[in-house]
Amino acid sequence: MNFSKTTSYAISVLSFMAKHQESKYSAKKLNELMEIPWPSLRQLLTILSKSGFIFSTRGRNGGFQLNKPADQIVLAEIIDSVEGLNVFGTCIMGFKKCPFDHTCAMHEVWEGTRNSILNVLNNTTLDQLLEADKSH
Repeated sequence: MNFSKTTSYAISVLSFMAKHQESKYSAKKLNELMEIPWPSLRQLLTILSKSGFIFSTRGRNGGFQLNKPADQIVLAEIIDSVEGLNVFGTCIMGFKKCPFDHTCAMHEVWEGTRNSILNVLNNTTLDQLLEADKSH
């Protein structure tokens, strides 16, 4: 399973801001530092702001900053705000409905795997990612 580019960018931006919580960054500075395409970054900052992960301050010393502590930001919330968690509710075989009396050959395997993935995403915070990153 891979996250979309937008979700990957969101996790990267929020991780960066969590590492530098005391600082504010303009969209331009984030673009320079993180090399995220400008249109994607602008759209992402709007989504992250509306979702309450970051806030912005206008003016000379303004910029974007994390809105809540990294230990209160759960990965599932980030994914849900950016692309939704509905990808986990779809059939891994691509069927709109499971054939063969409501289930496909992969149904039980996927259901267990999906639940495990959702459990990890619902129980992993941004600060845990940062801690894991420090140990590598």
